[in-house]
Amino acid sequence: MSTTPDLGAIVTSTSARKAIYATYGICAFIVGGTAAYFLGIGAALPEILVGAQAVVAYTGIAVGGLALANTSNGSGPDHRA
Repeated sequence: MSTTPDLGAIVTSTSARKAIYATYGICAFIVGGTAAYFLGIGAALPEILVGAQAVVAYTGIAVGGLALANTSNGSGPDHRA
């Protein structure tokens, strides 16, 4: 028997998880696109954008962990090859 806590119990609602994933994806797209624009025109990145990139990267750890905790490992009855 595993002693690992059920990380999927952190956010049990699938619609809430979808909202978290969508919000993260949209924010990452906006921050990344803005950085690409500044780099494309050859301008220096504003400090707030550098900070926003760091926050997006750091938040990705939690969002990825949430996704991993709620992903099937393929051993359940619903898994089809």
